[in-house]
Amino acid sequence: MKKILILVLIIMQLSCGYHLRSNNNLAENYPVIYLELSSRSLLKRSLSNALISSGVELKNTPLSETTALVVNMDKLRKVIQSIGVNNQVQEYRLEYDVEYRIGNENNKTVHLEKDYSFDVQQIGGGQQEELTLRKQLAEDMAWAIIRQLNVTVSNK
Repeated sequence: MKKILILVLIIMQLSCGYHLRSNNNLAENYPVIYLELSSRSLLKRSLSNALISSGVELKNTPLSETTALVVNMDKLRKVIQSIGVNNQVQEYRLEYDVEYRIGNENNKTVHLEKDYSFDVQQIGGGQQEELTLRKQLAEDMAWAIIRQLNVTVSNK
């Protein structure tokens, strides 16, 4: 019975798509990075923290030993998903697109989106939920860029 339970758990774990993250070896290939991104960008703090967590040293000015990580486009849109019978918006989607390049590599893009419900009766809660989702999207985007950079590094 115990063997069957273990087998079922293993199958469930494999079928849900769970897998360990690959190694974060970004700092081995890019030990010092100059991040070129508007200070007003929602992504600035999240990407800086993700790079530092990855072991990368950030510089404020581009020097000869630094690799430039340039964010060319950083665009967050709010799109109406559905309208209720009373002609009021019920759901929105936040779509986040970023285009960047590191060093002399070609531009790469990342697209993320999140849907959320909106209730006119709870306007304050809806606005707070949107702010929270925007921050989460920026955090997710930063780590998506780190993962994409790691894949680029491991494919070299």
